[in-house]
Amino acid sequence: MIQEARKECNHLTILVATLNREIIPGKLRWEWMKELTKNLDAQVIWVQDENPQEPHEHPDFWNIWKQTILKHSPAKIDIIFTSEHYGDPLAEILNTKHRLIDIERKTFPISASKIRNAPSLYWDFIPEIERPYFLKRIVITGSESVGKTTLSEKLAEQFQTNWVPEYAREYLEEKKRFVIREDIPYIAFGHLKSEIEFAKNANRILFLDTDLLTTKIYSEHYFDFCPEWLKDSAYQLQYDDSLFLDIDVPWEEDPLRDLGHIRSEMKNKFINEMKSAKRKFHMIRGSFVDREKNAMEKIESILKEPMNPIYFDPKQISLRNVLSIDLKQV
Repeated sequence: MIQEARKECNHLTILVATLNREIIPGKLRWEWMKELTKNLDAQVIWVQDENPQEPHEHPDFWNIWKQTILKHSPAKIDIIFTSEHYGDPLAEILNTKHRLIDIERKTFPISASKIRNAPSLYWDFIPEIERPYFLKRIVITGSESVGKTTLSEKLAEQFQTNWVPEYAREYLEEKKRFVIREDIPYIAFGHLKSEIEFAKNANRILFLDTDLLTTKIYSEHYFDFCPEWLKDSAYQLQYDDSLFLDIDVPWEEDPLRDLGHIRSEMKNKFINEMKSAKRKFHMIRGSFVDREKNAMEKIESILKEPMNPIYFDPKQISLRNVLSIDLKQV
């Protein structure tokens, strides 16, 4: 609609009207629209008036909207563009023309409600800048040597998307040593940053090989210590689901593993922490073949779920904002 409108006028004003009660924050929608139209030479204005949404909600409905539009329009209105039937009575009260665009949704057979109810099904209709908010994020978790990395990689390949490698392993392999207490903030920061980067071009779903809760567990195990910001983030960060890999597979030696003798104890520690963080999780057991099959079945069901409102929560957005973390202070 906006692209067609731009072809027909010299000056285009886009009004992004939002309500406080809406799931997607108005400021975020306004920022999306500015980015999406930055090459169209259009003026994007954020309208925050708490107006009624249907004529039956207020006897002066049309006049209320008239005043709002005139208040936010920087120039005389020659024509309005909509994709809705309300455009005609709105144009009449504004004493201007109305251009109705693609009312039958033939050019783009999509609606906002369809995307909210099944984002994975209508993924191609979601602009790239908005996709990280509609991703399904799945944590692959569990104690050492249970196949988290292998399963993450296979699931990402099967669903043609990204997976976030365990940042601690990448970090320590580069350091060529075992973890020390001072590493913990850098590992946590690196994991958050990796999640943000891999989410940018993920396809419908993002798999994470461990998360901050894992970093918290190992920090407390090895050093009897965990930075408060890390502890808070680990408990508060939310995901769509977690696949918890059981310890019923053989232990494999590795220079960065040393807890094979307490596998059951660590498994229970992970489960208790998941419960403390109020994380939803599903136990994955059996052979590696069975694990992959069961995991894929669970993922298929998750992909059918509607969008997760939690990713639009200001607190969750803030928790994933690595720019707010000052490593010099932690």
